[in-house]
Amino acid sequence: MRNFRRASIQSQILILATFLVVLVSVAATAMEPYIYGRHDRGFQNGLFAARAAMVAEQFAQASSAQDEVTVLKRAAALGVGVEKLSLEQPLAGKQQMVSPSELVARINTMLADNIFAAFHRFVIGQSHPDVLTVGIDDKRALVFQLPVFPSYVWFVPAAVSGFLKIVIPLVLLAYFSSWLITEPLRRFAAAAKRASIESSWEKPFEPDGAAEIRSLAESLNVMSDRIQSMAEDRTRMLSGVGHDLRTPLTRLRMRAERSGEPELRGLMLADIATLSFMIDECLAYFKDASTAETDRKVDISSLLQTIATDFSDMGVDVSFTGSRRLAFVCKPQALTRAITNLVDNASRYAKQVEIDLQESDDGGIKISVGDNGPGLTDEAKAKVLEPFFKVDKSRQIGAQGGSGLGLGLPIAKGIVTKAHNGQLMLLDRTPTGLVVVIDLPAPQAIQPEGAPPIPSSQ
Repeated sequence: MRNFRRASIQSQILILATFLVVLVSVAATAMEPYIYGRHDRGFQNGLFAARAAMVAEQFAQASSAQDEVTVLKRAAALGVGVEKLSLEQPLAGKQQMVSPSELVARINTMLADNIFAAFHRFVIGQSHPDVLTVGIDDKRALVFQLPVFPSYVWFVPAAVSGFLKIVIPLVLLAYFSSWLITEPLRRFAAAAKRASIESSWEKPFEPDGAAEIRSLAESLNVMSDRIQSMAEDRTRMLSGVGHDLRTPLTRLRMRAERSGEPELRGLMLADIATLSFMIDECLAYFKDASTAETDRKVDISSLLQTIATDFSDMGVDVSFTGSRRLAFVCKPQALTRAITNLVDNASRYAKQVEIDLQESDDGGIKISVGDNGPGLTDEAKAKVLEPFFKVDKSRQIGAQGGSGLGLGLPIAKGIVTKAHNGQLMLLDRTPTGLVVVIDLPAPQAIQPEGAPPIPSSQ
């Protein structure tokens, strides 16, 4: 079985098709005598025709009325329904007369057994007359009562036979073959989805199943290794460049502060602050929040209230609504940065920002950051989660009221989806504004007691 599952899809289909032919042949051979009974009824029809011919011959040899009565009694004992008919009476209806020599052939024709005749009898009814008139001589004739089977006796066994011999084997084999071929593909798709959600590309595809699927899994594993290696090299390079830029920026800041021209000194320090801000944002974006911090149990209500208070101290109208105390397991520093980015982004375009906390029935939480700003179009909602995209490109980076580098929302989304396996959605707010909804699932583990406390704000 294992070797068969590891064979190529072409070989699997060929083997299954061959097995289907063998299975149908064996089933048809085994069930034919019991289900359809065509040979048994053919024998009964032939026996009836032979007995009818014998009765007709004995009746023709009878020399008296007493002998004729004796022949008819013998026929009744044999199960052959027959009556004497005087040719002086006209034949009834469509009744036709045949000669004794044609008796056997005519009975076999009228009682012929095939699937088309069976279907005709089942749908329309009996097609042949119930009686057959045989002329003995110029004055005498016999009327034979032909055996009539109910319609279900003719058609139902034939239909059941075909169903058992063909339909059931086909359905079973089709189900088994589809499961055998598609099961590795389902596992393959599940692994791809899991890797995209968890951002874990370390051998996500198990080389199992048909040869083609194993080859594809191995190729994708090699590709994922190369992508992961390239991403790690890029992150290390950018991190190194970012850290190396801090030294010359520090020297530039010290030299600018010693400048004798106040106006020039202010412009230089503003540009240096912008460069430092850009470096910090890029480093934060490339930092993997899922591995930089461990999950810990914190009071999520206190964490959100602290964020609202910090922004209020800076003159931003931020309010918090929700439970006064709610314990939740998360990465508090990363989540604090995500909420801070959302509130900071909202404060650039709105006068009021609301943070709302709700507990889900499954143990998770839902955090909403809403504002009364102009909101976003559907097209902009799909783009603002992309890195380095800015809705208002005319605003200066790092300036007061500026639009930032376009990494605030992508950083928040990465923290929610990658570090907490949650979801981040952008929704319209009534009557105006935008609501960013963070849906975090129930935690899988709780930080042990005695873990060092984590501050609820950065």
